[in-house]
Amino acid sequence: MRLSQQALFLRRFLPVVLVVVIGTWFYGHGKTGEQLAALKNQEVLSVGLGSASLLRHIQSIVGDLHFIADHLAVQKLARNPDSPEIGQVETMFMSLAKAKKVYDQVRWIDAGGQEIVRADLRDGQPILVPRKELQHKGDRYYFTEAMQQDAGHIYLSPLDLNIENGNIEVPYKPMLRLALPISDQQGAKRGIVIINYLGQAMLDRFVIDSSAEAHLALVDSAGYWLHSPDPADEWGFMFKDARRNLGSRFPASWARMKDYQGQFLDKNGLWTYQSVYPQLSGMLSGPQIASGAKAEYRWLVVSHLSHDELTALTEDGMPMHWFFSGALLLLSGLSIHSMLRTRLREHKSQERFRAIFDYAMVGIATISPEKTWLSVNPALCRILGYEAKELMQTDWQALSHPDDMEVDAKRMESVLRGDSDGYSMEKRFISKDGSIVHATISARAIRKTNGKVDFFVAIVEDISNWVLAENEWSSSVKTLQRFIDHLPGSAYIKAADSRILLANKGFQEQFGINPEDMLGRPSLEVFPGEFGQKIVADEARILATGITERIQDEWHGRVLESTKFAIPREDGTADLGGITIDITERRVTELRLSQQARRSAILLELPKIAEELSEKAFMQYALERAEELTRSVIGFMHFVNIDGLTIELVAWSTSTLQDYCTAAFDNHYPISEAGIWADAARQKQPIIINDYASAQNKHGLPSGHSALIRLLSIPVMEEGEVRMVTGVGNKTSDYTEFDVETVQLIGSETWRIVRRQRTEKALRLATQVVNASPVVCFRACCTEGWPLVFISDNVRQWGYTANQLIAAQPPVFDVIHPDDLPLMQNETTRYSTEGTSRFAQEYRLVTADGQVVWVLGRTTVRHDADGRPEFYDGVLTDITERKAQQLLMDEALAQQKKLNKRLEEANNQLMQSEKMASIGQLAAGVAHELNNPIGFVHSNLGTLDGYVHDLMDIITAYEALLGQEGEANPHAEEIRRLMEQRDFVFLKEDIFSLLAESKDGLGRVRKIVQDLKNFSRVGEQEWQEADLHQGIDSTLNIVWNELKYKAKVVKEYGQIPHVFCLISQLNQVFMNLLVNAGHAIERQGTITIRTSLHGNDKVCVEISDTGKGIAPEHINRIFEPFFTTKPVGKGTGLGLSLSYGIIKRHGGLIEVESTEGQGTTFRLLLPINPRQITETKDSETSS
Repeated sequence: MRLSQQALFLRRFLPVVLVVVIGTWFYGHGKTGEQLAALKNQEVLSVGLGSASLLRHIQSIVGDLHFIADHLAVQKLARNPDSPEIGQVETMFMSLAKAKKVYDQVRWIDAGGQEIVRADLRDGQPILVPRKELQHKGDRYYFTEAMQQDAGHIYLSPLDLNIENGNIEVPYKPMLRLALPISDQQGAKRGIVIINYLGQAMLDRFVIDSSAEAHLALVDSAGYWLHSPDPADEWGFMFKDARRNLGSRFPASWARMKDYQGQFLDKNGLWTYQSVYPQLSGMLSGPQIASGAKAEYRWLVVSHLSHDELTALTEDGMPMHWFFSGALLLLSGLSIHSMLRTRLREHKSQERFRAIFDYAMVGIATISPEKTWLSVNPALCRILGYEAKELMQTDWQALSHPDDMEVDAKRMESVLRGDSDGYSMEKRFISKDGSIVHATISARAIRKTNGKVDFFVAIVEDISNWVLAENEWSSSVKTLQRFIDHLPGSAYIKAADSRILLANKGFQEQFGINPEDMLGRPSLEVFPGEFGQKIVADEARILATGITERIQDEWHGRVLESTKFAIPREDGTADLGGITIDITERRVTELRLSQQARRSAILLELPKIAEELSEKAFMQYALERAEELTRSVIGFMHFVNIDGLTIELVAWSTSTLQDYCTAAFDNHYPISEAGIWADAARQKQPIIINDYASAQNKHGLPSGHSALIRLLSIPVMEEGEVRMVTGVGNKTSDYTEFDVETVQLIGSETWRIVRRQRTEKALRLATQVVNASPVVCFRACCTEGWPLVFISDNVRQWGYTANQLIAAQPPVFDVIHPDDLPLMQNETTRYSTEGTSRFAQEYRLVTADGQVVWVLGRTTVRHDADGRPEFYDGVLTDITERKAQQLLMDEALAQQKKLNKRLEEANNQLMQSEKMASIGQLAAGVAHELNNPIGFVHSNLGTLDGYVHDLMDIITAYEALLGQEGEANPHAEEIRRLMEQRDFVFLKEDIFSLLAESKDGLGRVRKIVQDLKNFSRVGEQEWQEADLHQGIDSTLNIVWNELKYKAKVVKEYGQIPHVFCLISQLNQVFMNLLVNAGHAIERQGTITIRTSLHGNDKVCVEISDTGKGIAPEHINRIFEPFFTTKPVGKGTGLGLSLSYGIIKRHGGLIEVESTEGQGTTFRLLLPINPRQITETKDSETSS
């Protein structure tokens, strides 16, 4: 028997040894491959999770952008920048920034680039930027690029680091800007909504969601790290550091990452990557992005495991595998030995299991790995409604509810893979009659010796009735919870022992306590201290009496009102129900409404009181009402003088003088000497001091002044200046904004009433003065027709009454003379448009009886708050008599000016003629005086020339004689040396050249002197025949020095006879025209002189230049005396006027033709023999 047991043991044990050894070897290598595959899958999952995290964040921001853009208030604001909806937009931006906590800025920028609304996140709190601090962003790249986007398309900036004042902000602040243009119904873009997103939150969440912090990175499309396991590698592009770039560090690996996603193994390790297209998030799905968005800006989520890391992760279990194999062999031997011993016991156990299987109250079945029934017990047949044979013809999955089939299949597949040996779950089956059976199943795998699943044992328990009851209970509880969650305030149900059974979400809002944390806890534990004790006492009393009560409590400065009642149970006991509402705002509102009602009553009665009291008594009354409403005990009022430097005490309250202050004050004193209360006037804003003792700028108090505890001082402003200061003090509690508003209203109303009373008094006096004066005062509206709203009664002097004119009977425009009305309207409109505030006009009025009077109107333009003209205030003075005298004086003055002008012209012409005559006499004298010496020199030069020739002949003879004698002459050598030293050959040739040049120069001087003599013709002041060509040449020779550097003179003389004339005067004309022509040529030009016959009795002289010409508007004035187009100091304006007179005296004409920019031609037409004119002129001369 022993031998057969050993043989049986060896037959079973030896194959096991062989299988375990071989299996361990294959398992080890297979496990490495499985771990590598699992690791690859894990890396793909981590990269996918990271990508999904990034897209969720971007889609969240895109969703917020679309929410803002689709909001009705934003649409209205886009259509109308002045829309009152701007307040709603500001509130929405603040709420969004507060809720999200990751938006650094939320802005609305109009189409011109101007910020309209902006909410900033500062220290974790949203701040609405004041409108005066909003900036123009039209030149920023993100505005320009966002406005270029199509409607509905999101603009997304690169993720980079925030830059402040040109430097990268430290610590680093990743920033992402997303913008969406908004269009109106016509498609015109009205602006953009833009969000500055704090990118660090997205990067932190990206790392957490991916669960691969140690080796996961995020890079941009250029390969720069936006997030890296090593922070030193990040943001290389911000620092222009190419080494901090994935492509630079691993160029071969980076080149393979061009697809949407992928995984590969190369010499650098295992790479897993997936693209993220933030600009397309929310618009395209992943496959669409992969296929159609290659050119878009992308991020790359990259996982990198080096070969060392792969080895450590996949092969670290091999030693343990061999250890477990040895242990398995030991256990196998023990198991085989034990199996042989327990076979008999198993047979008995199977019999017991069969009995349990057939008679169990729960369903039991055995199921094959292919999910078919192997055996089923009667209880399972009963639960599912099938006979055993019918049930065996189906399978496990066929009877499963479709919604549970996938979960059940996955768990069974997990067991089949060896991940576990069984599972339990709630599952629904479809019974034979089609009804749903709710069941709990517990499935256990029975494995073969090779570890594969042999079959499953499943236990099925019908829980349909329990599920139905639970659903009904859960539905009831949820309905009740939803009901109380929507009740106002905090709603709750408590047991008799004060334990909380049910609480709504109002506890979170009202007390900051999570309602789920309160369940089952007593009230004293939730609310310890006196507050909790009072709650317990109140609720015990209500449960004892059964009477519903309404109770008010104070909790941390809040007023709470609770309605509590008993809820009876069937067993005679009771629970307590209650609702607690925060009525603090209601109490404050009620108190505020009461105070406002009292304040309104006081403000309404102030005008009536002012009529009954003196000014000082009225101001004291108003001050005491401000003291009463603010519950203060001291009060004061000061006027601030118009200079803004001194103040006047006008009122103390009665209680201040009687009970609190005995100090002596001057009524007038400089504001610089005033105490802290005067800061309201200095700073032009309310001063609130609720702790005077710790105030930094207090000046001290005079002797006898009441001690200050609290102070409220309010300035009353008018046209930007402080006119009055109202103050109260020593309230028992802190001053509030309501107190500020109250004192401001009473102070402003008091000042308005006092100012109105003073103005009315002054107006009455002014009206009396005006009505007693001849000056008429008026006020007219700046509207069509200038309707009058006031005119003084003394308008009766013109036959009208004030009431008639105010009623437009007649209208204002009918009173103004019709000839003066258009000019007056135009001037008044121009003055108003130009912003002129004061102006004067003279015009005529038509009186009621039709007479015309002249008035001087002095007008002041009054503007409204928007700067538009509102009223014309003015005074009218009757200047009819002055105007008549002025008209007579103007006529006399005009006649006198005319005579003076004629006299001045004649005098200037006479002076110019005398000046030219004097110059001519001087020139003639100089020419005469020069003529004799020049004659002497000319004669002597001729004689000298003869002498020199004679000397040269003698020297030539000596040279010939010296040549004959040769060396025999003792002086020959000295003579030759001397001739060579003095360069006799050159002297002999040059001396005749010098004489010739001297004679030529002297001839030119004689010609100039003769021309000067001919030009002056001092002795020829009588009419005679003269050669005009000679006169022109002489004049040209005189002025040639002024012309030769910038003009070429061309003479085109024709055949003309001598002309009977005063040639000296014509020479003056020629000189004026030639000089003017030279002045008109700025650089190089041409002056052309032409002469010709004009008919049979006249000659024509033309002088043309190619200068700048004469402007058309000046051409008709060039012959006027003193008119000149030359710069100041360059001309007298008399040259052409005198020339015109000279030509006219000769009976001729002077004409001019000019083209601006091309040149001018003067044409002289002179009669050849003007005998009759000569006689006339001679008679005029003699007279």
